[in-house]
Amino acid sequence: MPGLPSPPCMRRIILNDRPITIVEKVDARDLEILLAVAETCSFRKAATKLHIGQSAVSRRVQKLEDLLGVSLFERRTTGARLTNAGSEFVACSSAIFENLKAAVARAQTAGIATGGKLKIGSMASFSNGPQRALIKTFVDRHPRVDLCFVECERQHMMTMLGHRTLDLVLSVGDPSPENGDGFVLVRAPVYLAVASSEPWAEAKQLEWSDVTDAPFLVSARESGPDIHDYIVRRSTALGRTVSIARHQVSRDGIMNLVGLGLGVTVVGDHAAGARYPDVRLVPIGDNENIPFSICWRPENDNPALRRFISLARIEAKKNGLRA
Repeated sequence: MPGLPSPPCMRRIILNDRPITIVEKVDARDLEILLAVAETCSFRKAATKLHIGQSAVSRRVQKLEDLLGVSLFERRTTGARLTNAGSEFVACSSAIFENLKAAVARAQTAGIATGGKLKIGSMASFSNGPQRALIKTFVDRHPRVDLCFVECERQHMMTMLGHRTLDLVLSVGDPSPENGDGFVLVRAPVYLAVASSEPWAEAKQLEWSDVTDAPFLVSARESGPDIHDYIVRRSTALGRTVSIARHQVSRDGIMNLVGLGLGVTVVGDHAAGARYPDVRLVPIGDNENIPFSICWRPENDNPALRRFISLARIEAKKNGLRA
């Protein structure tokens, strides 16, 4: 009805010609003091706990009561007891204050990269080589950073990188400027994976001219398309055509097919740490290598990412590369 005062929860205060709500007038210190009084059941004990004057405690609680239009405590000579309204307000305020403290702690932790999260897209195995060493070093130095790994086809991975679903990508090949910043981490030796029953398995080293008639197997997923293009380039450089079969299986699935004698495939040194039944890795080519690079978006300010990049630069220099 006209003329009746607004309920306390709907009350507005005019500040600089702008109406503001009660919520905007409450700060974290108000809640901290309120909760201390509720916990200790005493204004005096709350002041001692917070190392402030009792009058400051009283003023803060009085401020809240004036804003809300209700009494939060029954003042007694034996202490302070919550009213029904005070109990309701303290219950909600306690959850808000704890969530605020947790949010501040997480932000501060992430800011110094002792915590936080790092999302890594990978087209390489971590069974061997500098990629494995890099991940292990990072985990040892920043054990509280939550690492999340994704394997998928290159284009999808780069799309995820652009939309910040991933923080960085470890990929086969040289970095592309259109995908962001990056550098080559290592140029890894190349091996031909063959069935141990094949005559090639006894060779100390193979040349591409030895295997152009072999049936090659690649995955249609993860780094498979890049391996496919690499095999085609090396074969066409010799003026040969090549037979390549794509399978909708993972890297491990392709290696198992090789062990069954269904064909051969190309792998980098990064995969040399894994063992597969009836599969042997034979070096191929003279100083043949495949580049593996790291790339990220320069606008990504994730502190954990910056720490990872710093370690990756050190690893690249160990491998004789400029980062």
